[in-house]
Amino acid sequence: MIKTFKSNYKYLEIPDVTNQLFLVMISVFSLIFVERTPERFLIPVINVVLCILIVYFVSHYEKKTENEKRQRSVSRFLRFWYPVLMILFCFKEIYLIMISLNHGLYDEILLKADYLIFGMNPTQFLAGYLNPYAVEFFQIVYGVFYLMPVIYALELYLWHRYDELKYAMFVILFGFYLSFIGYVIIPAVGPRFTLHEFHLLNTEMPGLFFAEKIRDFINFVESIPVNVPDPEAYAQRDAFPSGHTIIILLITYLSHKIKSNSFYFYLPYSMLMLFSTVYLRYHYVIDLIGGIPVVLITIYTANKIYGDRIDFGKQEHQ
Repeated sequence: MIKTFKSNYKYLEIPDVTNQLFLVMISVFSLIFVERTPERFLIPVINVVLCILIVYFVSHYEKKTENEKRQRSVSRFLRFWYPVLMILFCFKEIYLIMISLNHGLYDEILLKADYLIFGMNPTQFLAGYLNPYAVEFFQIVYGVFYLMPVIYALELYLWHRYDELKYAMFVILFGFYLSFIGYVIIPAVGPRFTLHEFHLLNTEMPGLFFAEKIRDFINFVESIPVNVPDPEAYAQRDAFPSGHTIIILLITYLSHKIKSNSFYFYLPYSMLMLFSTVYLRYHYVIDLIGGIPVVLITIYTANKIYGDRIDFGKQEHQ
């Protein structure tokens, strides 16, 4: 069985190995820093299972002939879509590690940085320009972001641009993982907790139809229970650097590099989404600025690793 596992491991490509390395890193962090016994050992066990599944999903597909790979199949779906689960698992595992570390928040420093740059706090300034129509629009823009990596990957997947999809997988995953590391190093909860009253968000920023429902869903995703007296204690601590900034800029970059027509959608959308993060009080402006070096590092790393392996924009649409 071990011999079979080793022989299958050779089919893993750059994004798959990246996933496995990050799972190993989280497992080590869990064993060292997580104090609660069940979570401390549960995270490594889950990650071992994930590593085995990754090897299975990838090798099962990559062993096929080129003709077999073109056929619709569950194995093809799992090979290219397992990273969605990876991101969700890692996001929650990082949360458990941060809660266990509990070495304080850095919001005060981020607040001062914003004030030093602007001479004021941008979310407080924008509070004077709130109205239900704008809140509704920007909350939808902000909420749709969570589907953007899937939407972009789906575009490449449906056009059978698999080599480019693997490159895009690495870029997006690497960007996510760098942001996760940033959360651990500089945990912060954002201005909706520090500059504004979290319990009054629905009152101060009412929408028209969907804004409150989207806001409540995001709170659920970020592990914040309903009507708790101290929501900050449960918050994800994922303000700096802004993962929204990192991922949407990387997707916009990819849509241009891979010569996708969707670039003309992602470019204006990214600008609106970045503004929504501050307007809706999720991020300080310095969070957005802090995401830019991560974007540049990710792009530089991807281009160094891949070099000229992929002929972007010239793969045959099968």
